[in-house]
Amino acid sequence: MESAGYVFSRSQKMVCLSGLFLAWAVGYADRILMSTAIIPISHEFALDTRQAGMLLSAFYVSYAFMQLAGGWLSDRFGSRIIVVLCIVMWSVFTGATSLAWSFGSLLAIRFMFGMGEGSFSPASSVTVAEVFPKPERARAKSFLISTTFLGNAAGSGLIALTVVHLGWRGAFHILAGAGLLVAMILWLSLRGGVAQQRARVANRPRHLWRSLLRIRMAWKLTAIWFFTSMLYVGVQSWMPSYLMKTYHIDLLHISLAVTVPNLIAFAGTNVVGALLDKYGKSKERLFLVMGALMSAVFLALMITTTMISLLLIYWTLFSLAFNFVYATVFSAPLRHFPEHLVGSATGLMNFGGQIAGSIAPLAMGTLIAAFDGSFFAAFWLLLVSAILAVLVASTWSPANEPPLPSLQT
Repeated sequence: MESAGYVFSRSQKMVCLSGLFLAWAVGYADRILMSTAIIPISHEFALDTRQAGMLLSAFYVSYAFMQLAGGWLSDRFGSRIIVVLCIVMWSVFTGATSLAWSFGSLLAIRFMFGMGEGSFSPASSVTVAEVFPKPERARAKSFLISTTFLGNAAGSGLIALTVVHLGWRGAFHILAGAGLLVAMILWLSLRGGVAQQRARVANRPRHLWRSLLRIRMAWKLTAIWFFTSMLYVGVQSWMPSYLMKTYHIDLLHISLAVTVPNLIAFAGTNVVGALLDKYGKSKERLFLVMGALMSAVFLALMITTTMISLLLIYWTLFSLAFNFVYATVFSAPLRHFPEHLVGSATGLMNFGGQIAGSIAPLAMGTLIAAFDGSFFAAFWLLLVSAILAVLVASTWSPANEPPLPSLQT
């Protein structure tokens, strides 16, 4: 069902999109910071690889379960309040990370941080559905999720510099302040159409999950995103440590080395979004299958090369291939599901992805420890995940789905 009533002007759409973009950027910056800071944190608290993996995974456990709650809450009550509360809560626990005094306190704080951020992704999808008509949604959503790569490109070097010069605690302080500022901006930018949003919410059915869980497409999206998240989160979490051990690169130069690959990947995500709005109905399965398959191919090349220059080229191509899966799965709920199920569908899909995100770093850390510091078995786990994603994606066919439930269901 398309939104009716209040129509956002072009300038209002851009303001809303900019506010959401900043929020996504701050959220991803925290993940980059944790992946970077885990090295000095491990030294300070004398953590082994298994404990480091637990810290990297703690966020994803609570984040995953809050996806389900956030999707339902946003579909049921509208997105504005959910989006802003998420940013405030995660900013508070970002600041609290800098106050940690032990491994246990860090683990608890990172778990609470995940609870704060967990509802944001499905809530932001509901915001996109409330603000943008269907022909513009894939581009809007792809622009938002491309912050993953822009944050890695622009943020990695800055974060590494901050950690080097201010320490990891100082870096978390700065990021907490940025988050609170973004929350204020977004609260103001989403004022347009609030009355109409409330009217739509009042008419939405109460039993959203009952309708959603009968849709095969929702389960396929969840499975595809689970396996590709294992792949991507595993690479992002452990590649800095792999580069340091294998190529003896210091923390600052590791962050600077990946800037160009991530800038290219940022552009690639937005290109895929535009292609989906134009050709999505006929190309979605191709994007999913080939994206997952080529991600596996380029990861295999990354871990078998002995030249850092080739590794960075393969990493760039890996990110570009992953873009096709990333943009397609996140735009699919906006393109195929009724408006009143967009948040819940996104939440279910991302629940699967974040469960994978909680498994991948811990499983890899355990494998690295079991094989006396070798990354070989850990990276093979990721390759198997990519192949499983290819197999599920090959069954993707929205045209064969039964009619989806309407707003009157």
